[in-house]
Amino acid sequence: MKLIGWGMIVVLLDFRYDNFDVVVDLAGWLMLYFGLRRLRKLDNAFRLAAGFAFVGALASLPELLPLLGGRAIVGGELRLASLIVIGGMVIVLTCTGLMRLADRAGDRSLEQRARWLRGTEAVSIVMSLLIGPRQLVVSGGDRMGDVVGVLGLLSAGLAFAAVLWFVLLVFSQNVVEATTECSQAIT
Repeated sequence: MKLIGWGMIVVLLDFRYDNFDVVVDLAGWLMLYFGLRRLRKLDNAFRLAAGFAFVGALASLPELLPLLGGRAIVGGELRLASLIVIGGMVIVLTCTGLMRLADRAGDRSLEQRARWLRGTEAVSIVMSLLIGPRQLVVSGGDRMGDVVGVLGLLSAGLAFAAVLWFVLLVFSQNVVEATTECSQAIT
C-alpha cells in the first residue's frame, strides 16, 4: 500500500527546470500501477485501478520528449481533464477495493473512511470537469469570472484535500493490516 501512496505523491510533485519535470510523473504512475497490481487478486477494483494507472503512465509519456530532443507536451485542457479523470478513478477504485476489504475484515472504521473519501473524490472529479480545467486559473475582472474563479479554487482545494486524505489513508496501519490479512487468506 505504501508504494501506492508514494506513487500518488510522485505524480503530484511538479518540480520543473527548463520546462522539464524533474520528478517524472511516469515513475509515479508506474509505482501506482505496480502497487495496485499486487492487490489485483484481492478485489477487482484494484485491477481496474491498476488499468487506470497504466493509462496514466501512457499519458505521461509526452512529458519525456525533451529527453529525446523534442518539445514537452505538458499543457492543454483536454490533457488536464483526462489526467483529472485518470487520477480520480485510481483513487475512487482503490477506495472501492479498500471498502470491500475492510468489510470482509470487519473494520467498519476503515470502510467508512474509504467510502467518504471515494465520495469526496467523485465530487471533486465532477466539479473539476464541470468548471473546466482551463477555468481553474481565471484572469477575472467580471462577476462571472470571479464566481468561476472561486468555484475553481474550491474545486482545486477539494481535489487537493481528497488526494492528501488518500495518501494518508493508504499509509495508515489498518489499511496495511487489512490488505495483508486478505492477501494471506488468498494464498
